Amino acid sequence: MLAHDPTLDAGSPATTGQIVASQYPRFVSFVAVGLGCFDILRGIVHTVLAGSLAVDLSGIDVSGPSGRDQIVLMTAFGHANFITAAALIQAGLTSRAASLVLLAVIPLALLIAGVSLNYWGADLQGVGVFPGKANMRMYALICIATVTTALVIRWRKRSSTHGV
Repeated sequence: MLAHDPTLDAGSPATTGQIVASQYPRFVSFVAVGLGCFDILRGIVHTVLAGSLAVDLSGIDVSGPSGRDQIVLMTAFGHANFITAAALIQAGLTSRAASLVLLAVIPLALLIAGVSLNYWGADLQGVGVFPGKANMRMYALICIATVTTALVIRWRKRSSTHGV
């Protein structure tokens, strides 16, 4: 267990986030806010524009018996984009550490979803072309690259400070 540090009492710079924020590079916040803004666009596409874009972009046939179900699933997915957007933007504006946690969790969640789709035989090779698949790969790579780079920078900074 760590010993109590009196400099961490209420009102000190450490409790207001100044010291903690400096442990991680500023670009972590920019990436979080940027991806949050991108998620707002994804939320609009998957909710407000779901019906027209399902047909126009993805080539999904919504006239068949499962067409309405596909629209329901797409809009249900879309609401989560708004939640992720709010979380990323709020974290990006207030806490680099929280931003880093979200940026680390997102690729893990996408991996779990991908493994589940594969397990259930829904390999995204159905009737639609799923143009968002490439976007999500890039999204995950941006998250992974940001987390990795931020942790390496922090580790190097700590190593140089402690003489390791």
